Amino acid sequence: MSEKISASAQRGIARRELILDAARELFAEHGFVLTSLPMISEKVGITHAGILHHFGSKEGVLRALLERDGPVPHFNSWVMDISGIDVVARLPEYAEIVIANPLAMELQFQLFWENRHPADPMHEEVLHDIVIRDHIANEIGGVLAMQGRASEVDLQALAYNVFAFVIGANSQWLVGKDDELLRRAYGRYTASAIRVLSGESSPDDLALPLA
Repeated sequence: MSEKISASAQRGIARRELILDAARELFAEHGFVLTSLPMISEKVGITHAGILHHFGSKEGVLRALLERDGPVPHFNSWVMDISGIDVVARLPEYAEIVIANPLAMELQFQLFWENRHPADPMHEEVLHDIVIRDHIANEIGGVLAMQGRASEVDLQALAYNVFAFVIGANSQWLVGKDDELLRRAYGRYTASAIRVLSGESSPDDLALPLA
């Protein structure tokens, strides 16, 4: 038989959720560095000490937020579960995830920028560039190897290109939130990449996927 949660405990859980919701909005708008605990406490309507009681520190708030909301819509969590040519062919699906999660995308870019240096506190937790590029290169390389075409494509450069496109397209979308333009960009890029991987066009064509 499960134990009943006391009214006091329920209020504490509800307050934690309010703090995390407020923190997510402020971190997404201002970044983690420029958001202070007093800013969060003012938004929630509790004291600075109240936030420390629940989370211990501002970093504790961020870690709890990331734990609560999970990795989606981070590209690394999405692409690492995809294999073969689908790491490219399914890119338009990720565009829909981006569109459906604007606040999470804002937060993601803030955290990426603030932790881009190896010495930054959450660098290892939020930046997975090399892991992502290696995964893309290995999956595409496996497909091309079965076709006897592995030597035709610079896999590391192609993986770099794919990841760079995702970051660039998403950052442009954050500026204007033009959903249809993002969908078209992902669709055109994916079509060009598939033509390269199928041998219909040169790998050099992927640099300008406009067709």
